[in-house]
Amino acid sequence: CPKLRQVEVSGGVQVAEKQSKRVRVPETVFDRDHLAHYTMDDPELEREIVSLFLAQLPSILDSLLKASSRDDWRFATHTLKGSAFAIGACKIGAIAKKLEAVQNFENSERRQKLYRGLLLAVEEFNEVSRSLYA
Repeated sequence: CPKLRQVEVSGGVQVAEKQSKRVRVPETVFDRDHLAHYTMDDPELEREIVSLFLAQLPSILDSLLKASSRDDWRFATHTLKGSAFAIGACKIGAIAKKLEAVQNFENSERRQKLYRGLLLAVEEFNEVSRSLYA
């Protein structure tokens, strides 16, 4: 996700917005400016894209839990990473990138820890998107 400043929204959750001097925000929950760039600042289109992403998430999370091979694991993590970064869900994308790199995907303690973090990031994204597009 691009270098942006962090702004507090809805209970301390962080969202990135433009500023003249750009600052790196590595785990921004939602980079709305990134999405707005691709939607030409159309809030209805943003809402639709975010809704599609949120509708896709349960299936991807299920694929991660049910991955029975390294290829299944990589496909699910890569899909999540690409989708998340494409819409500006930076924190989800960053965790998906780390999950994609996990070598022992089956019963790895690191995988389990990252997956729990992913679920928290998904919940944060849900909260932010509800507050922005309610």
